[in-house]
Amino acid sequence: MYRCKECKAEYKNKVEYCDCGNNTFDYIEDSPVASKQKHIKNMTLDEKSELISKLFFTLCIIISIIVWLIPIKPATTKKFPNQTKPKPAVTKQIPDIEKIWKDNPVNNMSTEKINITEPISTASDYNPTQNITLNNNVNKSKTVKKNSSHTTVSKPAEYEIVYNPPPTPKKKEVTQRRNLAKPSRPTYNPNSSAMLKYKGDLRAALFSKFAAGSIPGSGTCEISFSVDSTGKLINRKFTHESDNKTLNDVVYYMLMSVPKYLPPPSEYSGQTIKMKFVIDNGSYEITIN
Repeated sequence: MYRCKECKAEYKNKVEYCDCGNNTFDYIEDSPVASKQKHIKNMTLDEKSELISKLFFTLCIIISIIVWLIPIKPATTKKFPNQTKPKPAVTKQIPDIEKIWKDNPVNNMSTEKINITEPISTASDYNPTQNITLNNNVNKSKTVKKNSSHTTVSKPAEYEIVYNPPPTPKKKEVTQRRNLAKPSRPTYNPNSSAMLKYKGDLRAALFSKFAAGSIPGSGTCEISFSVDSTGKLINRKFTHESDNKTLNDVVYYMLMSVPKYLPPPSEYSGQTIKMKFVIDNGSYEITIN
């Protein structure tokens, strides 16, 4: 670092003249801290990363040494004052099996026989909708006779199941019920307000795909189709083709571009819908019925 002798201005690099016009300078050495900071600033990226890795490595070594120097206390077991000592195991002597068989012969053992008479009959596949009548013999009483050598248990309860099937309905009643279940469908009227609106909207949807301006000359063609319950156009065909091939191609492209429309009214049940196209040198007329 260089300092001007007159104005004491400092310069990192030596200049020929100071701002005050003096050309004599004193050389001043940088302090150790400043030199270190200057050295760190002048370090490259690789040198800085290497310095950081060395510092991190030394820090890890210091931490590991501190961990190893920490004393570990042995685990202490707590003693409870009321802790009882475990009782010694008691061994029992098992008697000889031959002695038991000799002291208790099979002939002297008392046996009891139980005979159950008159089992209760149960009904399988019970249906709560069936008509079932149960007849119970109440007069018979339950008797239990027990002797020293023989015991008899009797259960005289008896049930009789009688199934009475419901009467089958007649054919006329069945047909009347079916007719009442089906709602009556309105009759089809091609000139009703609902059908006229539906056909008008369908004509507009088809006309949006009809390129009338691209047809030269004149011509007339007719098409027919039907609509299913989901609005899909089915049975599409030409009922009359024009001599003008361009008109036929444009009408065919229109039908292919609108394969499906909105579902028709409830009164419509698949009747044929017809459309007629009349072109005369740019003017056109499209009818639907």
